[in-house]
This record gives sequence, C-alpha cells and structure tokens, in this order.
Amino acid sequence: MRSELKRIRLFVFLAALLCLFAWACVAPTFADTAFDSGVKQFSQGNYQQALTAFATAESGGKRDANIYYYQALCNQQMKNYAKARQLFEYVRSRFPSSDAAILAEQALGVSRAAKTDAQPAAPPQSGPEETTIPFSRYPSGSHVYVKVLVNGEAVTMMLDTGASYTTFPQSVLNSAGIKLKTVKNAMRMMGVGGESAVSVGRVMIQFGEICQPVAICIQDDTIPGAAPETPLLGQSFLSAFNYEINYRTSTVKIWRIKPEAVQKPKHGVASHSRDVNVVPFAREGNLMIVTAKVNGRECEMIFDTGAANVNFSDKSLAALGVNVPINSRRQLSTGVGGNREGYGFAIDEVQLGSVVRNRVRASMASYSSISKPLLGYSFLEGTVFVVDNEASVLRFSP
Repeated sequence: MRSELKRIRLFVFLAALLCLFAWACVAPTFADTAFDSGVKQFSQGNYQQALTAFATAESGGKRDANIYYYQALCNQQMKNYAKARQLFEYVRSRFPSSDAAILAEQALGVSRAAKTDAQPAAPPQSGPEETTIPFSRYPSGSHVYVKVLVNGEAVTMMLDTGASYTTFPQSVLNSAGIKLKTVKNAMRMMGVGGESAVSVGRVMIQFGEICQPVAICIQDDTIPGAAPETPLLGQSFLSAFNYEINYRTSTVKIWRIKPEAVQKPKHGVASHSRDVNVVPFAREGNLMIVTAKVNGRECEMIFDTGAANVNFSDKSLAALGVNVPINSRRQLSTGVGGNREGYGFAIDEVQLGSVVRNRVRASMASYSSISKPLLGYSFLEGTVFVVDNEASVLRFSP
C-alpha cells in the first residue's frame, strides 16, 4: 500500500514538473506572439488594442525594454502624457544600456553621450566646433543636398528644417551597406503625404569635420511612393547646432552650441524687435514656427527648407481666405507618408521680416494633415540666413 502511494505521489510530482517545463517553453512563445501583435496594432494606430496586447505579453513573462517603450509610445499617442513619462523614465532607469533607453531619453529631452554599433566613437570636446561644406540643388533645383558620412559611409541627404527627425528610407541604408539594430515600428510620423509607421535606430553622422550621434527614423520604402527617395537631415541633428544656409554661395556652415542651450525652452525674442532682419521662431515639437504675412494677413508657418514651394493644406488655405485659381495646374505633393494630389498656383505676396516676395510659387495638398503651411524654397530662394537655436531667432542678411 505504501509503495503504491509513493508511486502515485511520484507520478503527480513528475506530471506537475512536466507541466511546469511545458509552460516554461510555451510562455515565451506566447508572450512573443502577443508582443508582435501589439507592435502590429501600434503600427496601424490602434493604441488601446496595442496596450492590451503588450499587457498580455507582459503577463506571459516578457520583461524587456521594448515592451515598456512601446507602452510609453502608446500612452503618448493617446495623450496620457504623465503615464508615458513614467514609462519612459522606467525604461531609462531599468534598462540603461538598451537602445530603447536612448530613445526614451530623447523623448524626455535628456541628453547623453551615445555610441552605436559599428560606428566611430563620439568626438572629444577638443574636436572641431565649426565647419562649412558646399551643397547642391540637383536634381530638383530647389532643395539643399549635402554629402555626409553615415557610420563612415558616404550618403547624400536633403537638409530639411521642416523634418522633425532625421529619416532614412531602408533601401538607402541597404545600398550603403549600413546595418543597424532597430526598434521596429517604434513611432508614427506625420508629413505632407499623411502618417506612416517608422522604425528607429542610431547612427553617427559626420558633417564636414563635425561628428554627431543621432537617433534616426527608418521608413519601409518597398512600396513605391510610400516614402521620399532621399534621406532627410532633420531637426534631431540640426537642433544641436547654430547654422547658416547661404543660397547665394551654396554653402552650409554649422557650429556647435552648448548642450544646456539645446535643452532649455525656446521662447524666442520679442516680436516688436526693431531689427527687421531678425525673426523670432517658436517650437512646435521639433518644428520651427514663424509668423509670416500672406497677402498682408498674419499666418503661422513651418520654416521648411525641405519644401519646394509655399505649401498649404486645403483647410489652411481656406482659413486665409485664399481661393485656388480656376486655371491652377494639378500636381502631386510628396513627403513623409507618401503623396497627396493638389494644385499649383501663385500667391500675390508673402513676407517674413525684411524679406518680401511677390507672385510666389505655391501648392495646395488636398486632405493633407500638416498642422501649418510650409514656408519653402520658392520664398527662401536667394536668401542668406542664420538659424540661431540659442536665441530662437532667424537672422537674414540684407
């Protein structure tokens, strides 16, 4: 009888051990499946469903940095800012050496020296603080194209003050042989063409003699028209510098500003400054917002060297009381998120500070979700200006 009881107890113990072993094998797979489902839901903009999937993955035993980073992003998109900040802080304190921690610090506005895989170390403080390089306007004739080194590989990029982030099509990275660790579908970007999910990674960019580590967004461009063909050198790089863009000599000069100046709030200068060549700007996220006059009417606009024309959404154009002329030509507006159909025409007058332009090339993108009109090359052509990020002003040369 006792031996039979021992055999029963041994059988129960082994069965329990087997179930525990099976759960240990199945749980990570279950958690990973739930996590992948959450990423998919996030990329489609279904943030509440994504949070549910991430909670399921967490209950299944997944505890890495990415799951909490994605939860923070979901809360941020749902405007639960306090919860998002709490999760970003958790990621950077609990997983300090992870890529997600670097991205969380960027979201929190915290600066730190960073290194990436397969890239040179950040330059010492005694390195060059100022450099000037030429730019070209080929092939479009209106954009600023600069040649830089990305993780040591030569890449041509468009200098785009209207891009919140430095952005690469995946095909460009592939062609240059640049391989990165990325967080897939880590955020959603808004542009003229609409909204799209992007992955995030980190690179070292060498601009002339100056090197700067930068978090970049990576777009899947396997679908034709889904992303711009040229990488964008955006505000995630530019905001660390003061810089001069000279359309007369086709040169860009940058010089490094103090780290604390990048982090402090950008209030700009008083709008009643007597120097008409000095124009204040504010920040909307990473974007530079200036107050221009369109046909004599004040209009907040995004200062955008990446826009070929002065670009409006249909709503922003209607708000100014401007009608698209009957003889306007149909055209496509291309940007982050793809293409938008619209019309090209001319605005009678646009003014920013001392710069006044008449019969300015303009375009309207139908159903575009851009927050404000874009002040682009058709207005800036022939100008010389300095972007002073420390004083939050533009300084135009006469």
